[in-house]
Amino acid sequence: MTVPTAPAITVLLPVHNAGRYLRTAVESVLQQSFRDFELLVIDDGSTDAGPEIISAIDDPRLRVVTHTANLGLVATLNEGVELARGRYIARMDADDEMHPDRLWKQFERMETHPELAVLSTFVELMNSDGETTGVWDTDRMAADEHSIRALMPSANCIAHPAVMIRITALKGLRYHSERAGAEDWDLWLRMLARGHRISKLPEALLRYRVHAGSIMGGSKAVMSAERRSLRARSRYLRSEWWRPGIWSFNGRVLVAQFRTLARIIRLHGVRVARDAFRSLTYSPIGLLREHRSLSKALSGWGGDHLYLFPYLNRGGAEQVHLDVLACEEEHRPLVMITGFSTDRGNAARFAARADVVELPRLLNHPFTRGPAQRRIAAHLNSKPRPLLFSSLTTTFYDLLPLLVPRVRAVWLQHAFLFQPDGNVQHRAWLRHFHRVNAFAFISREALNEFSSFLFAHNIPRSAFSKLHYLPNAVHHFGSVRPHGSIGVLFVGRNSPEKRLHIFLAMAARMQAQWPGVFRFTVVGNVEDRVSGDATFLGAVDVPVAMERIYADHDILALTSSREGFPMVVMEAMAQGMAIMSTPVGDVPNRLNSECAYITPKVDEGECLEAMCAWLQAIAQDPDRLERMRRSALALAMKEYRMEDFRRRYQALLSNPAAST
Repeated sequence: MTVPTAPAITVLLPVHNAGRYLRTAVESVLQQSFRDFELLVIDDGSTDAGPEIISAIDDPRLRVVTHTANLGLVATLNEGVELARGRYIARMDADDEMHPDRLWKQFERMETHPELAVLSTFVELMNSDGETTGVWDTDRMAADEHSIRALMPSANCIAHPAVMIRITALKGLRYHSERAGAEDWDLWLRMLARGHRISKLPEALLRYRVHAGSIMGGSKAVMSAERRSLRARSRYLRSEWWRPGIWSFNGRVLVAQFRTLARIIRLHGVRVARDAFRSLTYSPIGLLREHRSLSKALSGWGGDHLYLFPYLNRGGAEQVHLDVLACEEEHRPLVMITGFSTDRGNAARFAARADVVELPRLLNHPFTRGPAQRRIAAHLNSKPRPLLFSSLTTTFYDLLPLLVPRVRAVWLQHAFLFQPDGNVQHRAWLRHFHRVNAFAFISREALNEFSSFLFAHNIPRSAFSKLHYLPNAVHHFGSVRPHGSIGVLFVGRNSPEKRLHIFLAMAARMQAQWPGVFRFTVVGNVEDRVSGDATFLGAVDVPVAMERIYADHDILALTSSREGFPMVVMEAMAQGMAIMSTPVGDVPNRLNSECAYITPKVDEGECLEAMCAWLQAIAQDPDRLERMRRSALALAMKEYRMEDFRRRYQALLSNPAAST
């Protein structure tokens, strides 16, 4: 079929180094059910295989313009507007895909509604592997002309590659080069301010690909949404404030600007206040002392494995960190502590396994953290086989952009819960995902939750190979010993998620109803010891002493609202204790009814009732308790062996999956 000289639609497709997805994008255009269009491809100085891919396509509707140098997206778009022969311009990106009926449905609506200047559609998000990952919430919030006009001063609510623009509506309007990154939003604001009408088809007629090189997944991930919005509106208002007749619209843009500014102040006020507090309270002598400690540590460090941990405290996380260090002692690891340790209960054990330097002031003071991070990164970059291993500290992600590609980076994630509207810190870290060679998880449940989080944020499943499940282990195994009364043990700090108050309420009820049958004991840093129904042993630093406490009890009570898979569970089972727990983390996945009782729900009231009922039942069936204890010990001896732990970590740390 001969293409008319003036087609109805010009599909404008700028291309720059998009060879990986280009053929699929072009084919989705050429296979449209609507045929009266031209495909205007402007190659903006590509250096990949894109030009060859385009030249191999034989279709009379294809027009190609080639730049010898990269001029940028805005210049390419404006050139496309000038060269377009159609009375409508349909935008398209080189990594997206059109629905087969997109052009037909948009053309039909524009033809029957001549008052419309721009018509967009819903978009469906996909990742680099083409897997559908969800929708763009802001897109769905503005499904019609009225909601678009109401929301546009606050946020861009239409996807640029999904629009069809009436060429006569542009007139003297073009994309502004100084608005790069928000050139489309700026154009919509100017069109709305001039009275043009913008609407949307509430159908997903474009698959929008989000990946490291895309607009949404790349450059926009570097700057926060609030800062991007603030900058885009500021540039719009500076150029448009003087135009007569549009003050009502610009007034709404100005109100949105002040609201964004207030939100930024609210969101970042805590950080600013924290930095100000540190500037005023951190001792200059302490900073100087840590500066000298860092210099001494770096000059005397002969190894090439650097570990970043937050604390030297007592606790399950610190025990895991110590066990990881034990796998790497021949590499002369250097450990940097980034936070203030409250009890330093494991300081001696860390010092026995590595060179340790504590830098809580130097790495957190607003004036010293940057220079300190650059010194550390430069030193690590100079090592022959450098490795950076970390957990629970943001300094790891601050260092990543400073490291050369050959530095292997491994992150240990203890627990994780995917929250679609939460996970703020991890969302900020997502831009570094490609740079981390391996993620280790002590809990399979945490790994699964993290996988869901990644997929929801357009990370393809093909990248999940860098996620590794490495369960923890214990050092010693005991035996099942008889006791005169049933010993119920709580181990942990008195933090909100541990919910010690549930354990104490349970102790009070059982001691009142079954006097002399149970013994309740609390181990950990607990300041308030008001309960007379439980024995408080305080913090226990010596592992052998802790093993004796486990051996003297029968049941470990885990009343937490959230966990990964706690070390205390494994240690208790290794000494012949049954487990009574809420259904948190990996507990339901790794324990069964032969060795554990797991409450149906996490809810405080239901948890207390269920645990008390189970304790009453177990008090009347001592043989059942003994069977559970023996099953717990057998399971621990099978699955929690330190030999397996060391083998797994040595394999991971010697060759984490390459991904950079």
